[in-house]
Amino acid sequence: MGLPLRGWVVTGILSLSSAGAMAADAKVSFPPCTTAPTESDRKAAQGAFAAGQGSFNEADYATAITYWRDAYRRDCTAHALLLNLARAYELKGDRAEAIASLETYLQRKPDAPDADQIKRRIENLKAQQASSAPPPAPTAIAPVPTSTVVGPTPPPPTPDNTHPHGRSALPLVILGAGGAIAAVIGVVMFAGGSSKVSDAEAACGSRQCDPSHQADIDKGNEGRSQETTGGILVGVGAAAIGVGVIWYLASGSSGSSAQAPGAFAIAKNTSIRPAVSPSFAGLSLAAHF
Repeated sequence: MGLPLRGWVVTGILSLSSAGAMAADAKVSFPPCTTAPTESDRKAAQGAFAAGQGSFNEADYATAITYWRDAYRRDCTAHALLLNLARAYELKGDRAEAIASLETYLQRKPDAPDADQIKRRIENLKAQQASSAPPPAPTAIAPVPTSTVVGPTPPPPTPDNTHPHGRSALPLVILGAGGAIAAVIGVVMFAGGSSKVSDAEAACGSRQCDPSHQADIDKGNEGRSQETTGGILVGVGAAAIGVGVIWYLASGSSGSSAQAPGAFAIAKNTSIRPAVSPSFAGLSLAAHF
C-alpha cells in the first residue's frame, strides 16, 4: 500500500453522517483537495483505511472501496490511497473507476516515481475496456418497395433420391480453420501467458506478492487471463475439428428421402446425423418408420 500503518487506530464507529458521505462519494469523481486535514481528520482516515484493508483482504472489494473513499475524503493528502482504490476497482471489474483513480493520482502527484508505469497501466485498462464494450446496434435500412407481377406458381420439383450426394468441401474448411485456431493461436497465447505468470512468480519469489510489486502482480494476472483465453481457443479448435470430421463423413453417405440432410444410415430404418450445440458436438442416433 505504501502508507505507514504504525500508530493508526480505529477511532470509533462511523456516524450516520459519515456513512451518508461515503455513499455520496461512490461512483463520482474525486472532490478537489484544497484544505489541509486536521489531526482529527487524519485519525478518522486512519480508522477508515484499516477497516477497508480488512475488507480488501477478505475479497470484499465493494466495502473496501467505500471505506477507502471515505479515508481519502478525510485526508486528501494521502494520495497513495488512490492506488489502493484503483486496485480494488480493478478486481471488482469496474475499469472506468480504476482509470479515474489512477488519472487522479497522476494529476495530484505528477512527480511520482512510478508515473510512467501507471500511465502504461491506464493504457492497458482502457484497451481492455474498449475490447469488452458491446458492438453498436446495426442501423435498420427500410426496404425499397417494388412492384411484383404475380404469375402461375410452378409445381415443386420432384426430389431425386436415386443418387447419393457428393461430399461437400465445407467440412474441410471448418476442419482447417479449427486446426489453425488450436495449433497456432491457442497454443501461442497459452505459452505466452504461462511465460508471463512464470516471470511474475520469479520476480515476487512466490505466488504471493506484496503491494510494492504491483507491476509484477498485474503481469501475473494478465498472464493468467491469457492462459485462459488460449485454453478456450484450443477447445474451440478441437470442437471444430470434430464437427468437420463428422460432417465430412456424413456428407458422403446416401440415405432415403426420410433422412435429414447430413444423416447417413447404419441399419434399416436407423440413421446417424451430426449433433452440434454450444456445449456439445457429436453424433445422434435416429430411428424412423
